[in-house]
Amino acid sequence: MATGNRVPENFQTLSPIVKTPISDTFSVPLSQQGRICGFFESQFFRCMEAYGAKLGRKYCDLEHRDYQECLTGDKQKKIMQRAEAIQDQRRKLFREGKLESPFLDNHPEPGHYKPDHFQYNRIN
Repeated sequence: MATGNRVPENFQTLSPIVKTPISDTFSVPLSQQGRICGFFESQFFRCMEAYGAKLGRKYCDLEHRDYQECLTGDKQKKIMQRAEAIQDQRRKLFREGKLESPFLDNHPEPGHYKPDHFQYNRIN
């Protein structure tokens, strides 16, 4: 297993022992190119190509984590669980009478303008 910020030595990729045109043809369905995570896969493999297999495990850890997050969606699931927990807590407090309404009334509608509080320091 990885220690610190390093990609494990046996990271999850499939590569043939001998490269032939047939192996390139059959490797296309295994890649993420043309899908949502294609950008992260290409960034990870570009970094691995630049540093090589040995140094790439150390220096391409951020790209590998981005790619893995895109494939699994773990952080996004945790954020959604946290948002649901906050909503449940607000509903509970509303039912107990500690809040006047379960959600804020003055939040902006989606797509509406919110004033920029830092407009005095703009760079034009």
